Amino acid sequence: MLEDKKILSILLEWNEFWKKDIKPREITKDICNSVGKEVIDLVGVRRSGKSTILALIIKELKIKEDQILYVNFEEPAFVNYYSLELLDKILEVYKLNINSDKKPYIFLDEIQLVPEWEKWVRKIRELDGAYLFITGSSSKLLSKEFGTALTGRHISFQIMPLSFKEYLLFKNKKFPKNNLEIIKNRITYLKEFNKYLLEGGFPQTTLKPNKQLLKNYFEDILYKDIAVRYNIRDLNALRKLANYCITNISNPISYNSLRNIYKLSLDSIRSYMSYFEEAYLLFTVPIFSYSLKVQEQNTRKLYTIDNGLRNAVSFKFSEDEGRLAENLVFIELKRKQREMYYWKGKGEIDFVIKNKDNSIDLINVCYSDEIPKREIDSINEFIEKHAKIKINKCIILTKDIEKKDKKAEYTPLWKWLLE
Repeated sequence: MLEDKKILSILLEWNEFWKKDIKPREITKDICNSVGKEVIDLVGVRRSGKSTILALIIKELKIKEDQILYVNFEEPAFVNYYSLELLDKILEVYKLNINSDKKPYIFLDEIQLVPEWEKWVRKIRELDGAYLFITGSSSKLLSKEFGTALTGRHISFQIMPLSFKEYLLFKNKKFPKNNLEIIKNRITYLKEFNKYLLEGGFPQTTLKPNKQLLKNYFEDILYKDIAVRYNIRDLNALRKLANYCITNISNPISYNSLRNIYKLSLDSIRSYMSYFEEAYLLFTVPIFSYSLKVQEQNTRKLYTIDNGLRNAVSFKFSEDEGRLAENLVFIELKRKQREMYYWKGKGEIDFVIKNKDNSIDLINVCYSDEIPKREIDSINEFIEKHAKIKINKCIILTKDIEKKDKKAEYTPLWKWLLE
């Protein structure tokens, strides 16, 4: 086990990180308003800003310095000591040297690296009454581990790369407060959107574009968040499958076709795809149907967490704006935790959104200055075949066309992202 002096020096070093100047994130206020008896967990793709948001929480809540226990479990000195004993030792060193009598705010970053961490979190929350915040790069934090140990005792927040609104703030651009400001600053927003469409929204690469860094993120996700966690030995097959999928965003895909391409078992394909989703790398959207059997038997459409990441590692070298635009819409809908499907008949609906009142929103993405007739034909076809369903909105997201007719609202994608 690490010596007390070494642990203390690590804690003191890391507990300085929150004092730096940090760009704001939209979700911080919602998290701070939720602080109470429940454990707060922040889960999302690595390098999406989870650690930075912890620092923003510390600043927003104005927590006294001696009440802060921040532990980053990716600290190299901890690697060979991941255990419940390490967690106990860290807390003991903190109490002996920093804070012995006040209720602590404990921030545990990338906690999934410690086996059986959830048991320790539950024990400390119940016995010490500490305020607990944890982060992780796997959606398993939201299901298996947490579901078993902390049912009903935690509040989860999904952390994603920057929204377009946040991207503007990171670039020190004035954020529009109303429609008039959007119109006045249209050229500025269009210019920044064109960068956002291609470069994505990872915080560090937003401040300084770096394709190699994005490639490193991709490798870290595959190795640290998937291969190590699930003991996958054939990293080459995992990488090839991930590359193929991230290249083919917005396309339908079947597990059988992937099996034939990569000569892997169907079980392996299913497992790898579920691992990609747990690590927030790739996602699939099912076809719209009230029959689960129909959903299961049909192909799913592929999307990824970030356009910049996709462009950094994709097999293709073209900008492929149409697919990137559709992927941005997926990311924004996922950010808003909308229930998404696609629909295919003679035509296609890119996104069928099921609302809480069981009404439906239809969204087609046509990133062009000319709208083909098929876009409206697809909407008409869907409405005719689903006459009993209440259609709330029909939206066509465009490059720069803005109008409204009896069938649909036409809105520029960049403007929709600012709504």
